Amino acid sequence: MEALGTDTKHGRCCVCMVKNKICTRKCEFAAYFPNEMQDDYEAATKLFGTQNIIRMMKLAAHEQKHLLASSILKESAAWTDDNIGGGYGVIQKLRWEIELHEASLSKIRMKISEEKKQLVLLSNQYI
Repeated sequence: MEALGTDTKHGRCCVCMVKNKICTRKCEFAAYFPNEMQDDYEAATKLFGTQNIIRMMKLAAHEQKHLLASSILKESAAWTDDNIGGGYGVIQKLRWEIELHEASLSKIRMKISEEKKQLVLLSNQYI
């Protein structure tokens, strides 16, 4: 997957903004935290801290950095949306929705089965 925001002409990357540094074309964070993601990055900074984000990104293998950056931003968004449950709260909500839909699907399948039985009975009457 190609890294996001490799063009720094729109401004400094989020990491360089927070660190108050000049963002060069070779900035290792510009590809993952472009200027357009400033609000998302601020939420991530509140949750993890800039130093920890930098440390995690430097420890990650090159091919895993995009996934890590995405995970950092998604986890912070989850905590922003649900400051009690965070990512776990999102997972619990999704599980509950799955169970609800499975129950609904089960009722629909039972109704279809009953209708098929009725259809078979009616077709046998006319034969």
